[in-house]
Amino acid sequence: PITAFNRISDEDIRVHSNIYDPDFVAVVDETLLHTVDVTAGLKKEGAIIVNTAKSKEEIMPQLNGYEGRVVTIDARTISEEALGKYFPNSPMLAAVVATTGVMPKETFLHEMRASYKHKFAKKPEVIDGNMKALEMAFAAVEEA
Repeated sequence: PITAFNRISDEDIRVHSNIYDPDFVAVVDETLLHTVDVTAGLKKEGAIIVNTAKSKEEIMPQLNGYEGRVVTIDARTISEEALGKYFPNSPMLAAVVATTGVMPKETFLHEMRASYKHKFAKKPEVIDGNMKALEMAFAAVEEA
């Protein structure tokens, strides 16, 4: 299992350490629900976003009584439909942005297109698929 931390703020961030009381948690691999306490310290005012084909009700027993918002997103199906392969990163990122409201959808999509144009300069054919995956994930969270 891999744990990664990100801090997002309008102000300078001077703390460089683990996050023990997160506002949000994104679980890219649902098998971690069986081995890691993914809700440890998670604020009930926040949310957990889980990559799974299961419903919120199906995974709730694995969330140690967490009382906050639970968002499920099937990043596998989205990425396979949009990209032809299982690459969960784009749909999961969109699900996090949609859940947290850290930035408006249109700003996010604009910035991601610019990022993909740079990242995939030698493979421009993957840009549209990644953009489709972002849109699909946003729609899935908005419907939830």
